[in-house]
Amino acid sequence: MENLAAWIKFPKTDVVLETTLKYTPGIGQVLVKVESIGFNPVEPKIQKWSALPFKYPGILGISFAGTVEQVGPSVTSVKVGDHVVVSKSNEDGDDASFSAYQKFALARVSRLAKLDQNVSLDAAAVSITNSATVVAALSAKLGLRRPPVTGKLEPNGKKVLIYGGSSNCGGHAVKYASDAGYEVITTSSPGRKDIVQQLGPAQIIDHTIPKEQLIERLRSHGPYDAVFDAIGLPAATEILVAMFGDETVSYHSTLPPMGPVRVPSNITINFASYPSLLDQPENEEIRSWFFETYFPQGLCNGQILPGAIMKKDRGLNSIQGILDILLENPTKRFVCNPQDTE
Repeated sequence: MENLAAWIKFPKTDVVLETTLKYTPGIGQVLVKVESIGFNPVEPKIQKWSALPFKYPGILGISFAGTVEQVGPSVTSVKVGDHVVVSKSNEDGDDASFSAYQKFALARVSRLAKLDQNVSLDAAAVSITNSATVVAALSAKLGLRRPPVTGKLEPNGKKVLIYGGSSNCGGHAVKYASDAGYEVITTSSPGRKDIVQQLGPAQIIDHTIPKEQLIERLRSHGPYDAVFDAIGLPAATEILVAMFGDETVSYHSTLPPMGPVRVPSNITINFASYPSLLDQPENEEIRSWFFETYFPQGLCNGQILPGAIMKKDRGLNSIQGILDILLENPTKRFVCNPQDTE
């Protein structure tokens, strides 16, 4: 059977559907019949802005869920017919066979979670990479303690700023840190405040108020034991740089510094391909906890909340439209099923 994929042939061009190989899994790999692509807001930025490196021609997509079609040599943790969700490793960044925007994709068993058959593939696909990003950024990089798989830890007296709690990644970060016992300060628009409040923050600051007021309100809740910018765009960088002022500080962001904002020497903005940090040997225990315990169990019992999901029909034919919407409104959570492509 042939495979069908949404290719990007040249920088800043739309996707093109073309047949491609139906891959054979190697050692430690499986072939997945992709039944849900979970779109990430960074993907349209890669396509249209070249925000991160991308090899052309190539296939985008780092989050997908589906059914195991074939297992490679030495694979014993999953079998044909199992439901799995995958977050693509940066190690496979230039290899289109591991990308989500196609009917069949390869996956490393080290980068997948086996799902209960009753768990929604759409919920898993839309959540996996944001959740992996948060675990890697907050625990592997910032050193925050991990939450339990159910319930919350007692308050630990430490304060965390999550800038952009109404974003997809920011929402996961707010819930994760709050469940781990941190006092979380975050930002949101008034229209999404009620949604963010359900995630457990101590304070929600309206990011639509005048800039000077926003900076002062953020500063008034500090100092912070850790800061994570879940937006990463120049407007957010400008606010955080102004909030820190002359303070010598280091914080983490979902995007590298870009645009016209001048970052003074006393402020260090750290960026990484966070989910891929889980592949590093020193993070092996966190990786196995995330893929084998926290994510599959948390999604099943409600500890991980995927939020409202918008499912588009027409399979791969819907991809470009989704990317165009996400470029303007990155808070939406889209999925599509490549098997529905006509």
